[in-house]
Amino acid sequence: MATNILGVGTSALLAFQQALQTTSQNISNVNTPGYSRQRVDLSASLPQTGGNYYLGSGVQVTGVQRIFSGVVNAQVNNATSANARYQTYSQYSSQVDNLLANATAGLQPAVQNFFNAVQGVANAPSSIPARQTLLSQGGQLTARFNSLYSQINQTSSQINGQLTTEVNTVNQLATQIAQLNKQIVATTNSNPVGQPNDLLDQRDALLTQLSKSVNVSTVTQSDGSVNVMIGTGQALVVGTATTALGTAPTSGDPNQLNLVFKTSNGSIPVASGNVGGNIGGLLEARNQVVVPAENALGQLAIGVGQAFNAQQKLGVDLTGTLGQNFFNVPGPSVYAGSSNAAGSGSPSVTVSNVAQLTANDYQLSYSGSAWTLQVAGSNQPITMSGTGTAANPFVADGLSIVVPTTVSAGDTYSIQPTRYAARDITMAATDPRQIAAAAPVVSAASQTNTGTATITAPQVTASTVGNANLRNPVTITFNNPPTSYTLTDATTGTSVTQPYTTAGTTVSYNGWQATIGGTAKAGDTFTVSPSGPGDNGNALALAQIQQNKFMSGGTASVGDIYNQLVANVGNETQGAKSSATNQQTLLNQATSLQQSISGVNLDQQAANLVQYQQAYQASAKVITTANTLFQTLLNAV
Repeated sequence: MATNILGVGTSALLAFQQALQTTSQNISNVNTPGYSRQRVDLSASLPQTGGNYYLGSGVQVTGVQRIFSGVVNAQVNNATSANARYQTYSQYSSQVDNLLANATAGLQPAVQNFFNAVQGVANAPSSIPARQTLLSQGGQLTARFNSLYSQINQTSSQINGQLTTEVNTVNQLATQIAQLNKQIVATTNSNPVGQPNDLLDQRDALLTQLSKSVNVSTVTQSDGSVNVMIGTGQALVVGTATTALGTAPTSGDPNQLNLVFKTSNGSIPVASGNVGGNIGGLLEARNQVVVPAENALGQLAIGVGQAFNAQQKLGVDLTGTLGQNFFNVPGPSVYAGSSNAAGSGSPSVTVSNVAQLTANDYQLSYSGSAWTLQVAGSNQPITMSGTGTAANPFVADGLSIVVPTTVSAGDTYSIQPTRYAARDITMAATDPRQIAAAAPVVSAASQTNTGTATITAPQVTASTVGNANLRNPVTITFNNPPTSYTLTDATTGTSVTQPYTTAGTTVSYNGWQATIGGTAKAGDTFTVSPSGPGDNGNALALAQIQQNKFMSGGTASVGDIYNQLVANVGNETQGAKSSATNQQTLLNQATSLQQSISGVNLDQQAANLVQYQQAYQASAKVITTANTLFQTLLNAV
């Protein structure tokens, strides 16, 4: 009997010793990140038969359990990934938003100052100081375009840099997870009954760290290892093996990095649909904010530059010469696909219609029999007119495309019409006399006219400004009866008679057009003659460009496009900030739930410590009692 009592007491002593050790382990790891509370499971030992009855034989430890919830851990990881994604997205989009919306450093002040200077020339077309001011403000405008692009591109470079850092972090964590898989499998094989709680905690902590970089999903295997997938289900860790994540320039755009898996057979692109984490935030900030901002700024640079150049060429400068380009406006960038056939040529792309120009990037591809143009990232083809030859180029979205004659089926080309225009736009004009403030010709009515007829200022277009006789003096004389008029070129002596039957008749001659309205009388005359240095007809037209809606299909002005850009970036930034706040709340809730399940409560552990200590002391008392009984028995013999 005494021996049985001794065995029962000893089993209890050992069991509660392990319970005290586990409680001490919990207390010592109260501040250890990722630690899950442990619990000793006790059960009664198999009883001993006493004939007609059974006697208990003590207590045994059946296991040390890790208190955790796989579902809640997955919620924490998902919330960690989503929070990191939106925090990163918000960080980089805010940089662009603060830059573009800046009241002094943004584009709007430079545009306004430039057109104020244009108006200054219109007010004093012969003034050299006014013209110098316009040249200076033109330089300031191009410098502002250059600076804004540079600062946005710095954000792009930062994204590329952090993307590389995050990829290195992912690879390091993947290696550590694979190593823990190996240890867990080995430990489980050596002790199939128990589980390596601390190793499991370490692995779960690594998975949570990994979730900060990228969205993670896991599948637990029968041997205790976990397979780790990222993005849309591409394997990063399988058992003890890992696939290295890397970065590579985007096909057709060497300045942008994308994710790839590095294998022995080459690089495999990582699907970007559900990347999540810091990496997902980086890619979204680049694709949704940085690149669109660079493209929209380029669209504005091309729009302002080409519109101003076109109108400048319709005027005359102080030397009496037709205007030349005021700005150097860069053209589209074209990149050949990395898998294009050797020897394939490259298309020539120009901006032919600013009104139809968009801020999109495009992909041009050749099937072997036909060319297809698509917005980058879209599967919808864009209708192109023309045949793609130099004489009849493809035309779509304001672009003219001449395709190469040497090309192979499957060749692709990335076209970025506006990406680098803000970076590369510069001043072409350097001499204040080169500003074409005057209209080529002006009209006037004779002081002796007796009718009510009037004539508008002559207009010239890009197609007529090259007419050699454009600035020849011309007299318009109404005949008797005044149902016709005669145009006489004073330089060539040529005379042409044309009918005049309806007020509002357009007179076209020598490359200019003017409208005559009202009622003319016989002998009424009008003159169209070269403008003088004090004329401001073209300067007024140049100043009007700021208000003209010549972009986005003729629906938007320069200011409208910029305001839309600022609004779009602002909306993206505000949405990212709001999502980041919401995701932080969800992460806090998930973390609190996880801690309520797995965390160490010191009050509870202190109570357990007292409970197990008392049980341990009582077990020792049982052993003492058994010893006393045994000594009594010996003394009785």
